[in-house]
Amino acid sequence: MKKTKSNLFFLRRMFLYSAWLFICNFACHETVSADTPLSSEDSISLINFYNPAGSFLFLQDPNVHANEREMRAGLLYDLENKKIVWQKEMSTSCPIASLTKMMVAFLTVEDIHAGKINWTDNVRWTRDVIVGKRKKKHVVSEPVNYSLLDIFKAAMIASNNEAAEQMAKYVGGDVQAFVDRMNTRARELSMNSTFYGNPTGLPASSRAFDNSSSPADLLILTLEMLKYNEILQVTGMGYADISNGRNTSVIRNHNHLTIDYKGEVDGMKTGYTKRAGFCLVATSNKCDHRLISIVLGARSPGLRNEVVKDMLNDYYSSIGLDKLGPYCEAPSYVKAAMNSGLPNKTFHIVKQGEDLAAIAYQYNCTASEIKNWNHLRSGRIAPGKQLVIYTGMEEKNPGEEERITEEETVAGNSLVPGGDVQPESSPEENKPVASASPVKARLKTTPADPAKSKYIIYVVQPGDTLFSIAKRYDVANVARLKAVNKISNHHQLRVGSKIKVPVNS
Repeated sequence: MKKTKSNLFFLRRMFLYSAWLFICNFACHETVSADTPLSSEDSISLINFYNPAGSFLFLQDPNVHANEREMRAGLLYDLENKKIVWQKEMSTSCPIASLTKMMVAFLTVEDIHAGKINWTDNVRWTRDVIVGKRKKKHVVSEPVNYSLLDIFKAAMIASNNEAAEQMAKYVGGDVQAFVDRMNTRARELSMNSTFYGNPTGLPASSRAFDNSSSPADLLILTLEMLKYNEILQVTGMGYADISNGRNTSVIRNHNHLTIDYKGEVDGMKTGYTKRAGFCLVATSNKCDHRLISIVLGARSPGLRNEVVKDMLNDYYSSIGLDKLGPYCEAPSYVKAAMNSGLPNKTFHIVKQGEDLAAIAYQYNCTASEIKNWNHLRSGRIAPGKQLVIYTGMEEKNPGEEERITEEETVAGNSLVPGGDVQPESSPEENKPVASASPVKARLKTTPADPAKSKYIIYVVQPGDTLFSIAKRYDVANVARLKAVNKISNHHQLRVGSKIKVPVNS
């Protein structure tokens, strides 16, 4: 009975929405008839009404080579020059999954600036939890209490559906009333290809009722959201702490580009359902030149991120800027130790929900190093455990590579996690170095003459794939890289590991 009522409710809403569009179109045609002369100003307003993308200047950049086969629709927008430089089906409406939460966040921030609510407000609700085993299972209601800022983080960073729904209830008073407000605000922004059926982006009973939008409409919404710095401050976090008063959890951003390119990629939102595919609205502000990339309907998160990264890099290169950097900036509280050039021993207490990757990101080191320093056999760590962390070690410059001749080999396996290859040093470099730290010193190497070398040793960076490495160094094909390094599949390619790259292959 409940499902029948729900379907009838959705049919009624869709009928009213279709009728509203028909009336608007009819009124527009009546106002601008074939017998009425059109001025240039009237013509532009008519285009803006029927096609929101008409208000954007589209100038194709020939240097942007996006893999169109890996997406259903998308675009790349240059905010500084106010133009779309690449697009595919940008006015086509597609399912958007959790990109829905962008509108939830936008309305929340609007109400905060209007003085209706505050970031520090406590949002309380009860959650049904199943406890017990087998026949003793029963449902217990437990109170939940988070600040509005924390559930905002959970919705936008970890894409938590419960947080988005509770935020909608708190801001709108009622979920359905808030959804109506979402659709109304979309119409006010001329997002005429957008429909919202819920505040989470979860699929409806039928594809026709799924939350949907077009890349052009999502661009309009993104531009509105960029007016509020606090949104970018949250969406640009690689990791964030949220607390319910009793426990603190660490959440990780589903948009991994914010982790790989911290300080450059600072938003905005990911989304996935089976019907929507993998979606991403990404914003980058490298060298204060902001770009907005939108991809809908990719086959996997890795392909989606690769397509977005390549688009951004192609256009940055086209306008004379560097590509997105491979290194994340160290947290401010470890910069002083790093600048000293000497290892500094610190201790970290593992929090609830933290893993080695999150801790390694926090201290600008690798998970393998943490395991070695603490003699850990596996990557599992219990909350409350004390870990030894060494900071301030000399890091290798981005892009600095070691070259070896064909006769030299890499110690151990072709993929060596951690540890640097130590070349033969000159007498001047053999001076004793006083060190009281158990950490092995990292020595910089002087690249050999490329003409006399057959291979280079490349340290895998975040976001690297065998294809991207082969393309960067003009390797004939990926199979050549696999054969040289005895790699059977791409899962063996780990960040921080070393591979041999044949030069002039």
